[in-house]
Amino acid sequence: MAKEKNTSHIIKKLFLASCFDEIKADKPGNVSINSPIIGLKYQKFFRAAEITASVISNNNYSLGEVIFKSCYRCMNELNSNYNLGIILLCAPIVRVATRKPSEENILRSNLGKEIKSIGEKDAQLIFNAIKLCKPAGLKNYKGVGNLTIDIKEIDFKKIIEFSSEWDRISRAYNNNYKEIFSIGLPFLKRLKKKFSTKFSIECVYLNYLALDLDSHIQRKFGKEKAQSISNKSSQILKTILLKENSKSRDLISNFDNYLKRRKINPGTCADLTVTTLLIDKITDIVSFSDLKKNKVRNYC
Repeated sequence: MAKEKNTSHIIKKLFLASCFDEIKADKPGNVSINSPIIGLKYQKFFRAAEITASVISNNNYSLGEVIFKSCYRCMNELNSNYNLGIILLCAPIVRVATRKPSEENILRSNLGKEIKSIGEKDAQLIFNAIKLCKPAGLKNYKGVGNLTIDIKEIDFKKIIEFSSEWDRISRAYNNNYKEIFSIGLPFLKRLKKKFSTKFSIECVYLNYLALDLDSHIQRKFGKEKAQSISNKSSQILKTILLKENSKSRDLISNFDNYLKRRKINPGTCADLTVTTLLIDKITDIVSFSDLKKNKVRNYC
């Protein structure tokens, strides 16, 4: 019991560190310490992370309960959706890692089992959490894609498969976080060997934006606009990967201004970035020997 409690505390710290590191990075169109969005204060993102951390590592709750309680407490205190995507993506990871921390391949295998085990009760709680947070543009989808309507018969797998065509968080549930494990995580590990941590995080974010349409942008502005932003991100990323310098910072800043003037926020890519950071931290330090020695390096 003491070992499980200690593990839970460590994973909780790693989750908070991942959220805080992401907010400190300058992510074009998204909230950061240096570049806020009107109406969205970065301090509230910090607070949302703290609220979520107090729930997300509690294995006395089911996965659905963790997700719903995290969303409910954040909405109740902050009165706005600050981290729904982060909760949806990170809750299963924290749950698996808290029970049995392990290396990357085992973590992913256990994560797949966790997602597949979601039953009707937990599915309803997850859908209720989404309805509570009211993500922008959700009503633009018809049928089972619109979770703002009442769903009488819940087939979680079917809904996730259907919505994964356009929603990258659903896709992560559907293909066991393939985009993160196969692309985002290896990319981050390579970047950290060459660049600063902050710049590496910014490049991971831009790479997610370049790889595919951001779900948040697509819901609000449509596929064509989302593709246009993705193309711009790809062009910028190719340039800044050559060297981390003042020119790179200017390109990131200019892209940030471009997006924020148009109120375009690649929120899903930010969620994917936090999740990548979390998995990186877990697989980096959480071997069984590290946990026994309570080694958490400088993340806490």
